[in-house]
Amino acid sequence: MPLPAAPEIDLPPPHTTKITFASYVGPLTIHLDPILAPIATARIVALAQSGFFHGILVHRVVPGFVAQFGDPEGDGFGGSGKLLRCETAPVPFNAFDVGIALAGRDTGSSQLFVTLSRTPHLDGEYTHIGHAEGKWGELVEGDAIGDAKIEDE
Repeated sequence: MPLPAAPEIDLPPPHTTKITFASYVGPLTIHLDPILAPIATARIVALAQSGFFHGILVHRVVPGFVAQFGDPEGDGFGGSGKLLRCETAPVPFNAFDVGIALAGRDTGSSQLFVTLSRTPHLDGEYTHIGHAEGKWGELVEGDAIGDAKIEDE
């Protein structure tokens, strides 16, 4: 059965959006670019605006690979309760690129990953939503994400 149209389809940001999360290691920033994934970027902005990410744990860190967060339960199996269709594109995932985590096709929701190195096996398989800045590689599993500051760029 096909998924219904995402409600965010009417709300894609017309420009890039910067979200800066407070954290133990300092500010962690993601720049969301709606060009390749307008629905996913709109969803992440809406979740950040609602306070969804405040207090959420970094539930997965693989040194040299990814840091991942966005599951309210903190075990990597949950999400916001709303699924996202995949918006994949054949772009490379380089160090500090941001994507939507999946458990299979069209199962993304609120979990984000930040790559910590070039990861060619992710290219074209995951929704690429932007680029990150900050000390993402210094996070450890169990670190909490704090308040999100959202700015248009």
